[in-house]
Amino acid sequence: MIGKAPNVKPLAHRAHDYRFLIQRWRSVARRAGVPLQRLTAAGGEDGVFFLKSPALKDTGGIYISAGIHGDEPAGVEALVAWAETNVRRLARLPLLLFPCLNPWGLVHNRRTDAADLDLNRLFHRDDQPLIQAVKRVVAPCFFEVALMLHEDYDGQGFYLYEIKRALPFWGEELLAVAGQEIAIDPRVKIEGRRSQAGLIRRRIERRWLERVGYPEAIWLHKFHARRALTIETPSEFALEQRVRAQVAVLDESVRRVVG
Repeated sequence: MIGKAPNVKPLAHRAHDYRFLIQRWRSVARRAGVPLQRLTAAGGEDGVFFLKSPALKDTGGIYISAGIHGDEPAGVEALVAWAETNVRRLARLPLLLFPCLNPWGLVHNRRTDAADLDLNRLFHRDDQPLIQAVKRVVAPCFFEVALMLHEDYDGQGFYLYEIKRALPFWGEELLAVAGQEIAIDPRVKIEGRRSQAGLIRRRIERRWLERVGYPEAIWLHKFHARRALTIETPSEFALEQRVRAQVAVLDESVRRVVG
């Protein structure tokens, strides 16, 4: 049975300690019998890693990434906490996990990487080493769902973006499980977009993409995922609460894919 969010262990308050994070992931990988692989030495610190389960096939499966913005640590902590809770199942679940795509940013509490680049606006390009490396790993896959774990320092509660494509939509149900752990953002407009009870469901807007560049979610939606959702927790709320909300969404998403 997939672990429930309330069972997340109390945090050690080392949310920006990348070496400690990778130690935990090495332990998870060893116990799960799934190798933690180096994605690239680019990105600073000890490099960037990924975990690909043997159950993952070219179609179906689940993509989860965290930490592309280094000042958004709850997703990084939620993903490793979820993996620790479900370690005995990881090899049997169809997963591709990126524990932290911007280690330098995590350590320095910065949105950008060491070159002051917002990596989440570069997925239309092929000249950035980290993005190239992610694309090579993802190339053969088309996922049932892709989840990007983010935070918002302006957030007044939990909210999410869901790109319109596959029916039935998942947004309302994921908000419902998150809402058991954290308040839902009440704003009717978030980042300039209309929000309804914490849900921003959008179509791809070409003019916006031409202006800001491709986020990870848009690239996955266009080429590699049936569903793409961006999860946002309010970074001014307590870290443990934010982690529980994100873990609850991970649990529900995995349940929807594998039962």
